[in-house]
Amino acid sequence: MAELPITQAELADALGLSTVHVNRTLQDLRGDGLIVTEGSRFHAVDWPGLVRAGDFDTAYLHQRNATTL
Repeated sequence: MAELPITQAELADALGLSTVHVNRTLQDLRGDGLIVTEGSRFHAVDWPGLVRAGDFDTAYLHQRNATTL
């Protein structure tokens, strides 16, 4: 479980998203059983599911630098 002391509005602002979008996305993640929230605490209960939902690829961390022409 992690404490994330930020409001949905602040999170939306930091990500350049609307508050409505952040709220609906969190609802979807909860509804899909991927996270559990309680106040400003959240718990990722299905990490592999979150990775799939976010289309996350760890390979991007190991990409080679692009060459300049």
